Amino acid sequence: MGNNIPKYQRIKDRLKNKILSGNYKKGDRFFTESELIQSFQVSSITIIHALRELEKEGYITRKQGLGTFISRTREEKMVRYASLDKQLSQNEDITVLSITKGNDPHYLEKLDLHKTECYYAIHRARTLDQIPYLYQISYIPHDYLLNPNADLSAYQSLYRRFYKDFGIQLMEEAFQTYTDLSNRVPDEVKSFLQLNDQIPCVRQTKLTKARKTNRVLEYCELYKSWQYFSFKTASLDY
Repeated sequence: MGNNIPKYQRIKDRLKNKILSGNYKKGDRFFTESELIQSFQVSSITIIHALRELEKEGYITRKQGLGTFISRTREEKMVRYASLDKQLSQNEDITVLSITKGNDPHYLEKLDLHKTECYYAIHRARTLDQIPYLYQISYIPHDYLLNPNADLSAYQSLYRRFYKDFGIQLMEEAFQTYTDLSNRVPDEVKSFLQLNDQIPCVRQTKLTKARKTNRVLEYCELYKSWQYFSFKTASLDY
């Protein structure tokens, strides 16, 4: 490399290449600052600068008192994801079907709730130009639903409800989703989407947590007609 490239940048690039070499997986412990200082024979300021750049790009996480850990590898490359639902020119209607109190152990575990606690299940159905296309069940911890006896229409949008009641921008919180195709769906979903055992639908689960507290805010099971599902991915710089 040319000498015009800053030393911390050269070190950062070498460390990045090590991470992308396939020798690491997410969660692995990375080199300590003292190991890197000895290896590269540079000052601590240079090493700290290089590590900060790696952290900024999402490759490592530095935890005070614990060390430095791998947070992203080639197999977990950051990409831009876009859902291509065919609804831009169609009229969507959302109907809240029910809000019910529950304490099924399966969902209590998803919500990180104690067996003595409860949650509320909100069932919503969506149509496009009066054609059924999506059925959604949101499981909400009991203390994040202020008025379960309110008019059902008050819960058409959970994003608005969370912001109005708690000042929480649900869309900005941490989340993880899993998507697959399945023909094993609840009877009410099968009836609404007009499915039979030979017709699968898109099933997506989503868990949303508060970034500051790591508290589970919502666990959602979403079922969508396969005719309304497509997506694309692209690198962040595309």
